[in-house]
Amino acid sequence: MKALKRIISIACAAAVLMGISAASTVAFEKEADTLVVDGKTFSSTRNCKGDNWKYNAESHTLSLNGYDGMYIDLGTQEGAVIELSGDNKVASHVASPAILVEGDLLITGEGTLSLEVDACHSAVCAQGGSLTIENTTVSVTGNGMVSDSGYLLMADKTVSMTGTRLSIVDEISGSGGAIGSMSGDILVNEGCTLTVFSSTKGIAAISGKVSIRGEGTEAEILATENSVYAKSGISVEEPARLRAESKNAVTSVYCPEGNIVFNSVVVDISSESAAMAAKSIQMNNCYINDPFDCLISEVSELQTVTLYDEVWGEVHIIKGIAPTPTPSPTPTPTPIPSPTTEPEEFGNTSRGITPRMIIGGVLVVAALSVFAVILVKEFRSRSRYRR
Repeated sequence: MKALKRIISIACAAAVLMGISAASTVAFEKEADTLVVDGKTFSSTRNCKGDNWKYNAESHTLSLNGYDGMYIDLGTQEGAVIELSGDNKVASHVASPAILVEGDLLITGEGTLSLEVDACHSAVCAQGGSLTIENTTVSVTGNGMVSDSGYLLMADKTVSMTGTRLSIVDEISGSGGAIGSMSGDILVNEGCTLTVFSSTKGIAAISGKVSIRGEGTEAEILATENSVYAKSGISVEEPARLRAESKNAVTSVYCPEGNIVFNSVVVDISSESAAMAAKSIQMNNCYINDPFDCLISEVSELQTVTLYDEVWGEVHIIKGIAPTPTPSPTPTPTPIPSPTTEPEEFGNTSRGITPRMIIGGVLVVAALSVFAVILVKEFRSRSRYRR
């Protein structure tokens, strides 16, 4: 089963990469050094603007202020930036991400960004680069049946979130998930509130690690498949909180070739199969409080949670040191009374009749006879006197 999961993971990664190429076809049917905003093509080497947007060629920054339009293709950029003001919405109804860039992309600003896709399993794609979302609010919705594979937020390299309120609803059919990194890590950093609902995977680092950490960081990930997947490692650091749930009979938090590490955190994990599995599961200053009797055991060369020798699917981890179980008191046995010993007889201890006993009996009989004779004489003498 574990080998099958590894094969599926590799196949998904390949399918996702194929999906990126397919998704990019529409956007790349344009001249070099151009960008597409709301269905119109502009030169990316010159400043330009339109309804509720403007582009600075020198800083590679696209500023959106109340934008409500079609997909955006920033083309090839050394480091593209989307700066948000006001409420913005980008929708894609074609086989292309709502926002696409070949290179690194930073999304930031005091405004909000709403993304909708229904013909592509990707809302934001940083092809060949990293995706960073900082100090802003982003909501992503995917619906419909699509043929390509992908993630609503995806990058070939690292996906990083800091100080951001991010909500994702992925109801697109097919393989993929909500957040994916093909060769880098997924970092959920300080001050990030992440809410994910996915009909496939939640967040997945196909080759790298997943890290959830920082003050004010909370992640709630509900998925049909793995809620959190990372090939190389998964860590949740104090004071971040994580709730991860998988609906199907799959491992919820899964790291096939690395370690799962929890440091002084509160974590809830549930699945219809195993709660978590990895090469090693480490809990520092935290422990599984419910069920308290569960163990970390090795099953099929991976460590997982078991209860009474059964793989367990629901655990609640809290901060602190696990209390030592109170041993059951050993009952004190009731003492058995010693038998009372009979006093030893002096002299001969035989139970038979001895000569001494015979002589004693004769003397007693003689004494009684003499006493009887004296009584008879006394009685007769008194009788004569009365006459």
